[in-house]
Amino acid sequence: MAWQALHRPRALAALAALAALLASLIAAGPAVADSFTPTPSARPSLSEAAAIARVERFWTPQRMAEARPLDYVSDGSGRPQLHPGPPEPAAGASASYAPVQTPHQPPYSVEGRIFLKQGGFKGYCSGTAINSPTRQLVLTAGHCINSGPREEGPRLASEFLAFVPAYSGDMAPFGVFVARRETLRVSKQWVNLGNPDFDVGAFLTFPNSQGVNVADAVGGGATIALDKTRHQTFSTFGYPGRKNRMEGCESPYLGDDETTNPFPGPPTMGVRCRWAPGASGGGWLIGDGSEINGVNSYLLLADKSRTFSPYFTNETVGKLVRSY
Repeated sequence: MAWQALHRPRALAALAALAALLASLIAAGPAVADSFTPTPSARPSLSEAAAIARVERFWTPQRMAEARPLDYVSDGSGRPQLHPGPPEPAAGASASYAPVQTPHQPPYSVEGRIFLKQGGFKGYCSGTAINSPTRQLVLTAGHCINSGPREEGPRLASEFLAFVPAYSGDMAPFGVFVARRETLRVSKQWVNLGNPDFDVGAFLTFPNSQGVNVADAVGGGATIALDKTRHQTFSTFGYPGRKNRMEGCESPYLGDDETTNPFPGPPTMGVRCRWAPGASGGGWLIGDGSEINGVNSYLLLADKSRTFSPYFTNETVGKLVRSY
């Protein structure tokens, strides 16, 4: 995403609020981890094991380091467009996010970096492990899986897709969770029309090398909350720019993106967190951090303070993850 500087006093206030929020969530976090006992899943078949090994071989430390952040912005037309953007804030500027000091602890442990390949582009987004019946579900932005309508056709991340929860440089405390290619889902409203109201993607993952599913490995996963009031306080997360550690930003609901009103579906909603490229798909957690109610989707070039998410309803998200 294109990064725009926040005024320093506002940024410092945001960081102070985030620090207080993170401290309160840490205090509540271990209870989530204590609520289950991880059990190994069935071993993958030989063909599945070969597919997993292929992805793991592809994402060498060098390729991970060379990967570029993938994000979208909107020029005000309401339809996000691919935009490389500067990976870091301008010199002397303050970001609205701050490092998460304990990314391996619940509830932060549900968040992670998604490594992907769209065409010849090796990149990354952010994502969230979900509390679902399969225990294998990861939620992210739709454009991280499918670029949406392009003159040359959509660009798909159908190969070499992997989720690394609590990723920190070369550290993967819960292992690598390779996507099951046949399970990638993005709403047709995004794929065919680029409708930002539906910029949500989902996929199932294979268990890690210890045979544990992703939701169990990270402490239970976040529960998808649908049709909630927009007036929430959101703890948003992601991996912006070239930062190799998880970052967080806390904000109340800050209005809708009116440019999305002409699109079918509920308008997208904003928070005062100006995320940099790479944070797309990062979760918006609410309450004690056990529920997810949004994902980082896009920025407006003319708006210097907000990031937007689809509004989570049964129409925009519930149908997408049904049976997952």
